[in-house]
Amino acid sequence: MSKRSDARVRELLASMASIAGDLSVTAITHRVLDEAMKIFGATSGVLELTNASHQQGHLSKGKNAASLLETAGKDESRRLRLELKTRQQHFARLTLGPKHGKDRYSRADRELGEALAGSAGVALENAQLYQDAADRARWLAASARIGTLLGGESRHHTQGLNDVAELARRESRSKYALLLTPITGKEPGDTGYRIAGISEHVHPHLAGRVLLQVGVRHKLVLRNSPPLLLAAPDAILPLGELADGEATLVTELLARGIHYGLLVMVRDHGAPGYRPVEAQMAGILSANIAQGLGLVQMHHLREDVLLYLERERIARDLHDIVIQRIFAAGLGISALRKQLPTPAARERASGLAGELDTTIAELRATIYSLRTDAGETETPSSRILRAIRLASEPLEITPALCLGDELDALADETTLTHLLAVITEALSNVVRHARARSVELTVERTDGTLALTLRDDGAGFIPGGPESGLANMRQRAGELGGTLDIDSTPGRGTTLHWVVPMPADG
Repeated sequence: MSKRSDARVRELLASMASIAGDLSVTAITHRVLDEAMKIFGATSGVLELTNASHQQGHLSKGKNAASLLETAGKDESRRLRLELKTRQQHFARLTLGPKHGKDRYSRADRELGEALAGSAGVALENAQLYQDAADRARWLAASARIGTLLGGESRHHTQGLNDVAELARRESRSKYALLLTPITGKEPGDTGYRIAGISEHVHPHLAGRVLLQVGVRHKLVLRNSPPLLLAAPDAILPLGELADGEATLVTELLARGIHYGLLVMVRDHGAPGYRPVEAQMAGILSANIAQGLGLVQMHHLREDVLLYLERERIARDLHDIVIQRIFAAGLGISALRKQLPTPAARERASGLAGELDTTIAELRATIYSLRTDAGETETPSSRILRAIRLASEPLEITPALCLGDELDALADETTLTHLLAVITEALSNVVRHARARSVELTVERTDGTLALTLRDDGAGFIPGGPESGLANMRQRAGELGGTLDIDSTPGRGTTLHWVVPMPADG
């Protein structure tokens, strides 16, 4: 072996050692290009990366490096093209430009280049395995926090879901993350979801928004399916709100065969797509989220059962013990009345017996109320959604809905009955008069009030004319101590704002 060949071999071995001495994919790709240009004295070089390298695009150095991506024709012999791969994956293509001077690449150069490419391929594979292992550990650590974030979740509080969405956003290195929970049931054909949790960068007005026919237009299978990789979020979130979103990862919240919703993660425009290991670990995180939601629901169910049993015990004691004792006392007073010496005393005894009968009647009503309330299963939000769905059926468009937090804590039946009637009347007016192309409806509790806002872009009208349905809505607001405001302009649509104070025990 000549001294020159021996020196080149030593230089090759040193380059291999330098490349293999780092476990960062980014550092290795830069080193491969630098070392290859140094060994062969190339004036330029390009390293085209594939998805397998955990990166995309290409690195280029030197004069006219961009031209190396094209075929050189007659000058192809002055370029050296090498494939960085192992038996498992293809990571990159390395192209070196002309050497300093006029030398062409020799057969020996190509043999040395193939040795360097083989070593670089192994180094990239090791870096990929190391990065995948580190990512898996990071995702698993995040999954372990789910229970803590959802531990304080209550039936009427969703801050925990926002925290979970933010955790998913950070771990997936996304710009946005949203948690969607089903609103129409748990059957495979159900496609309605509510945005129940949002991360940072998602506008707060999307919280509570109801989405109908999710994924139907794009024929997406969202239940009992592996993670979905989409080019944009529009197939899931047809709102136009995440206009700068691009690569989208959708995973199902599934535990014990029960569908709890969807986790949607969206990366910024121009950001790299989600890697297979990220999709895999996002699926595991979603399974943990679903498990946590299931435990929260089981906890709430247990509380409901305990409450039902306690109400049943109280009702039973009232019926079997209290009422019987009051009834016995009434019989005693009635028997004693006959022995009283004066009419006034006998009249007073009759009055006491009558009061005891009234008390017994009130207790029986209380017992009935306890047992009826214990069997109540439909939440206020479900009743609101049902009213909206029935009232909007004649429309050719689907209203954009937003249900705020705390609605299920609305315990006053009178207020809820008025609200449902106003929703029905307002949507009926849109159906009959508005000829609207879009309708937005929001129901929320804020600062001790219950507010309904309905906006349409329909025909509009001049306020102040004869009122029928509007008069009914205004009367319902007045009965509850609230107000009805109408803002309408012919040709520019109508905004209805119905606000009533919440009852003290709401």
